[in-house]
Amino acid sequence: MAAESLLHLRHACDPWPTASFAPAVSAVLVLATLVSASRIVAKSQAPHDHHKERHVNAGQHEKPPQAMLFEMLFGAWTAKILAEVVRLDVPDALAEGPLTADELVRKAGIRAHPGALHRALRACAALGIVTEDSAGRFGPTRLSALLTRDAPGTLKSMVQYSGGLLWKVWTGLPAGLATGASQARAQLGSEFFDYLAANPAALAEFSATSKAHSDVTNAGVLERYDFGGIRTLVDVGGNAGHLVAAILAQHSGLQGTVFDRPEVIEAARHQAAARADDVARRLSFKAGDMFTEVPPGADAYVLKLILHNWDDESCAKILRNVCAQVAPGGRVIAIDTVLPPLGDVSDVPSKLLDLNMMLLLPGKERTRVEWEALYRGAGLAITALIPVPDAFNIFIIEGRRAGDA
Repeated sequence: MAAESLLHLRHACDPWPTASFAPAVSAVLVLATLVSASRIVAKSQAPHDHHKERHVNAGQHEKPPQAMLFEMLFGAWTAKILAEVVRLDVPDALAEGPLTADELVRKAGIRAHPGALHRALRACAALGIVTEDSAGRFGPTRLSALLTRDAPGTLKSMVQYSGGLLWKVWTGLPAGLATGASQARAQLGSEFFDYLAANPAALAEFSATSKAHSDVTNAGVLERYDFGGIRTLVDVGGNAGHLVAAILAQHSGLQGTVFDRPEVIEAARHQAAARADDVARRLSFKAGDMFTEVPPGADAYVLKLILHNWDDESCAKILRNVCAQVAPGGRVIAIDTVLPPLGDVSDVPSKLLDLNMMLLLPGKERTRVEWEALYRGAGLAITALIPVPDAFNIFIIEGRRAGDA
């Protein structure tokens, strides 16, 4: 399991990120989704009634710039409060019904100071994460339900990861802006993947975060992309092979190969041995290094959340290796974030994710123009860009050899 998880980190990490979130990422997203619409009070300008106040909807008037900036600044506090309340398992304790902070400590075993917990939960109630009544009882909401341990699509690990490990790495942002360099070693004492390999709890939390986002992405890929006509497919950096197995289940004539580092392939083979269905018979595993070469002759090569981990030079090497082996007329399919073009100020999450990749790894998110340049440098032409329903603007980026496009 450790080897499998580590490879997923090295070759297919999903940073919420997580999906990849850092304090800034969490701050903006929490504010965008959890803060309820406010009302403002304005003095009436009607003649002879200068002291009368009237309430107007916030949507009728633009917020003052100071208020907008304060919301952003307070977002960092929101992210940290949310992470710590979730780490204490408060949403799970409230799932059965409302409790006061004192009851959460005495009856539910929450390890916190009752007075401090009460104050934190009042803030959570103001954000809409829990309910609050006049007796000081806090109750569950549909938001807190997503933060419980066993909820379908739970965000518990992602929130904890955001307010824990990522929070620490993001304290290196000043140095990152000054140098453009990854800050994992400076903040964690080792490179990001090495830190996770040496800290099982951090590895488990990151793996859970990655899996939650990966499941969503896989479903979107299967919904949006037509793998018909492909006879052989290689999933480069495919970890345990969940994506390629799902593709094989939908296409009975397709043969699939999971290609990854030796230690990961060993774990993946062990997992696959438990399967005896038709998919298992059409699924193979091969160990190697994508920076050296990939298995030859497949009709399609998939690289899901691989290339955003690396700088342009490293990505070019990977893509050139794939381009050299793909069958004539075959496809190279990257599944990754595509940033909006310059001048488009939408899509906050993917732009913050880009900063996250800068701080964690020598990676980056790319615009369409940058993806086209990356493919072109490897002898490929982009033939399709298909959006996947996802928080981070992920696309299926299909390419073919320039002469085949």
